[in-house]
Amino acid sequence: MKCRMTLKMLIVDDEPLICQGLSNTIPWEEINIDIVGSANNGKKALEMIEKEPVDIVITDVYMPEMDGINLSKALADCFPNVNIIMISGYEEFEYARQAVRIGVKDYLLKPVDIDELLALVKRVKQQMEETQKEEQAKQETMLTNYLSQQLFHLPDSYNLAGKINSQAYAFRLMLLEKRNYKAVRSVESSDRLKEIIDQFEISSICLETHENQLAVFLYDQQDISDDKINRLVTGIIEACDNQIAISSCYHDLHQVSMLYQELNQRQSFYRGSSKQIITDTEDMPSEIDYEVEKQIVDAISNALFQQDKAEVDKLVKQLFADLEQNQLTLELKKHVIIELLNSIKERGQDSTFENLDFTLDQDIDLLIYNSVDAIQALLLEDLERLIDYLQHSSENHWIIQHAKQYIEKNYQKDIKAVEVAEAHYITPNYFSMLFKQETGYSYSEYLNNIRINKAKELLSGTTNKVFEIAEYVGYREYKYFVQVFKNYVGITPTQFRRLHSIEK
Repeated sequence: MKCRMTLKMLIVDDEPLICQGLSNTIPWEEINIDIVGSANNGKKALEMIEKEPVDIVITDVYMPEMDGINLSKALADCFPNVNIIMISGYEEFEYARQAVRIGVKDYLLKPVDIDELLALVKRVKQQMEETQKEEQAKQETMLTNYLSQQLFHLPDSYNLAGKINSQAYAFRLMLLEKRNYKAVRSVESSDRLKEIIDQFEISSICLETHENQLAVFLYDQQDISDDKINRLVTGIIEACDNQIAISSCYHDLHQVSMLYQELNQRQSFYRGSSKQIITDTEDMPSEIDYEVEKQIVDAISNALFQQDKAEVDKLVKQLFADLEQNQLTLELKKHVIIELLNSIKERGQDSTFENLDFTLDQDIDLLIYNSVDAIQALLLEDLERLIDYLQHSSENHWIIQHAKQYIEKNYQKDIKAVEVAEAHYITPNYFSMLFKQETGYSYSEYLNNIRINKAKELLSGTTNKVFEIAEYVGYREYKYFVQVFKNYVGITPTQFRRLHSIEK
């Protein structure tokens, strides 16, 4: 919620001319003050406030039925957030001082100096805005931590689920994924994205879920209209080349995890296609069992990196025969092929293919081909070129590149050098020598670097307990984690959190 506020104000005085003068002679609209009306005594004022809450009350001290002192006491009890400004004559000066002690913001003496009153109301408004900003910052920090727990399945160490009002916001979830693997991030940072969103006066929280994807939580106290969302999505697409998945409007924060899974599934289905906007209201294509096709896709990827042209050719033809036999639509056939290309690129995206100029490396936009035979021919041609490249490049280099990727994906597990070596069909001793030669680090040094860097992110970006973070990044012994952390960082995890905590 934005902090630029329009405040509601009520004027209370038993002299109609004073009420009229205070209402009409000051340009309240210029400072975003809305005069909701006037009352001639405290009792009437309370009745009006019960029907329509206000932010500021300007009241006289001496009035019939209920004076300003008793009105102030009643407001302090029933409406403690209302800011009270009292005006008094000299004879009621002591009463005004008493009112200040029970919570009146300030008082002015009659006759009222218009400039002084305007300055006072401005000051009260500024204080309210600063208070609201502080409260919003606390709420946003707590909400960010809660969303991180929901999206990344982190433990709820501080019972955020119990502290957050799950029904407090209307929200939508949006996933942005860059469409070009070789390009830098299309949305350079979450700050840049927030600049675009802020133009539409929507509050947002951005979380990077993985290298290619941002999850954006859009929220407000009222429903975010479809029209505003459509204009926002159009603005983001015009500014950057991203595929966007957007949810409908929801009101229960406990649904965030479910929404993310659903949107992620939809975005995964259309990944690599020309589709730019995905919603959770449109019908998905017919579901099919990809299990057999997935096994062949994995086998093709393995054969490619084993540089077995004959096996790749055989498996690709088998894959296309299965796709034809299942009588899938052209779009679903293309989707399976895109999944294969994604699998290959994920295994080689660091540097294996960075110097190649194949269709595979451009936009992976196979949808321009309307013939499955054309896609098969293109795929075989590109895979053959990839094998040629692998055969002429350093075998040691790509083995270590894949070993590094294996470590980075499995660092949370208790992975040993022997396990990584066996996964790449080489002996542990040869792997250790090769790893040190290619990276400059021993296996354990590299693994610890990965784990400690992730621990630093969690220490500075979440409120999880240190021992929970230790387990999350792969250390089963807490004392050993502290020892390794201090060796690499120079200070303990607790000291690091004090220096970089999000609550600082």
